[in-house]
Amino acid sequence: MSVDGAEHRPRHRSPGRPGVRWTVLAPLLAVVLAALVSARVLRSSPLADDGALTAPAWDWLAGGPAPDPFTPDGLAVVHTAAWGWLTRGPERDTGLASAGRELLWVALVVSCLMLWRVARRARLGDAGAATAVLLFGAVPGLALVHAVSSPAAWAVPWLLLAAWLGTGRRRPAVRALAGLAVLPAVVLAPDVLLLLVAGAAAALASGRLGLRWPATTRTVVAGLLAPVFVGLVLLLPVWDPQPDVVAPWAAGGVVPVLLTAGLLAAGALGAWLLPRWRPPAAALAATTLAAVVPPGRFAALVVCLPVGALVAGALVQRLLAVDAVRRARPVLAGVAAAGLVAALVAAAVLVRTGPADDFGAGDRADLVAWLAAEVPPGTPVAADGLLAEDLRRAGVPLGDGGLAVGRGGARPGTAGLVVARFGDAESGLVVADPRRRGPDADQRLLRRELSAALLTNPTTADAGQATGALLSGDVDPRLLTLLAGVAAQYGVGISALPAVPGEVSTPVRYAVVDSVGGVRLADDPALADQVEDWLAAQLPPYAPDVVEADAGGLRVGFRYDPDPDALVSAASG
Repeated sequence: MSVDGAEHRPRHRSPGRPGVRWTVLAPLLAVVLAALVSARVLRSSPLADDGALTAPAWDWLAGGPAPDPFTPDGLAVVHTAAWGWLTRGPERDTGLASAGRELLWVALVVSCLMLWRVARRARLGDAGAATAVLLFGAVPGLALVHAVSSPAAWAVPWLLLAAWLGTGRRRPAVRALAGLAVLPAVVLAPDVLLLLVAGAAAALASGRLGLRWPATTRTVVAGLLAPVFVGLVLLLPVWDPQPDVVAPWAAGGVVPVLLTAGLLAAGALGAWLLPRWRPPAAALAATTLAAVVPPGRFAALVVCLPVGALVAGALVQRLLAVDAVRRARPVLAGVAAAGLVAALVAAAVLVRTGPADDFGAGDRADLVAWLAAEVPPGTPVAADGLLAEDLRRAGVPLGDGGLAVGRGGARPGTAGLVVARFGDAESGLVVADPRRRGPDADQRLLRRELSAALLTNPTTADAGQATGALLSGDVDPRLLTLLAGVAAQYGVGISALPAVPGEVSTPVRYAVVDSVGGVRLADDPALADQVEDWLAAQLPPYAPDVVEADAGGLRVGFRYDPDPDALVSAASG
């Protein structure tokens, strides 16, 4: 790989045709690798803040309240809404958590592309640019920094855009555009000001800024910026308080400590070994230290990541320029190319074959389908957080006085009232009903008497495997009374008493009637129609909610009710 980024012309090629380095593919392949790694990581490990930006953005697109674009969260919501409008994200209804991860992935890939261009504009060669992109893109594979729905994720592309516009010999108008690009970065992550103030102080102290000023003046101005930096550190928790969900990143855990140590090491080495990179390296070290001062600034760590990657790339570039390493560069280039290609293949395979979390989308779809099919329309559902937002978007009426839904376990006070579960025991959805009442001794005795009367009726066909369920007393009394009425008038055959998928300890409410009067319904469509008409003429609470053709006859059933025995008792009285 080229160290200094200069292009060399082949001897036998026309001077008018510039040469093409195959190593220029290295930074591009690094971008692709970062995109694959982040695509895999961003599809796993749900976090507590998932949907923090997509929920208000989708609400705004649907006519809800507009965000305040002059606050970090508000401007991040504007970015999110713009992406949703362009891609029709709300209409695809992939779930707020999945939509949020999709946006984070887009922000990361754009940041990688911008980082590559900034590295080349800063005169890093292919090796340094590829290293910077790889290090920046490898962070998601090591820690879920980029998976947190933080406005700082959108500040990074703006910060890199400003760096790209302001680096090199640019016209004053272009540099003015760089200053404008800094503004949204500062609004999204005020911690960017820490980088700017520390970088300006280091540039003044090293003579990279204010070249026409006397050295004493530069030193004094740089010293005056120190209290400004400290004041910003004290002001930021009030200006942009970090949510509790990101506090562990700045105040505990092995991964945050290693990440912080790596950023500090890159800043210290860059300031020592690379005079041209001393201002950004010093700003990196100072801002990283400020990020870990209690209570911690997660946003500061995020905006330090691209700076740390660039400084690390410059350090690698410097290492490749050492004479002892220069002689081994062809071997190193071959090894690096082979490793990069192998990593690309492995990442592509892992993205396609590795397990991916759907952030509860499947469980939520099963819940919504169950509510639509099994619960009386209009029944309110109580839920919290992102789950409540997703259910509201799915058309589920939210409120108290009905069902209570939680993820991973029943809500407090409803542990013994669970009626359905969707998904695994740890992260699945649990539906509880505070109104649920089980049968007392008399009501269970009535169920068994109805079942016995049905089974002993001479017109009832052999119930087969359904006999055990009938005798257990676990069949809904509305269904038992209805079947007993059919048996009394015509005679009935029951082939199955299917349970509702997902339900827990609820009475069996469905039966498959395969014959009436000794005639199979599948063989006599006219008789099936006659039975359907008879069922449609029933009055509540015995009027079935579901009557549909089944492979074995007619599937007859009732919607969920928290106390079906009370309904039958009231109708009998």
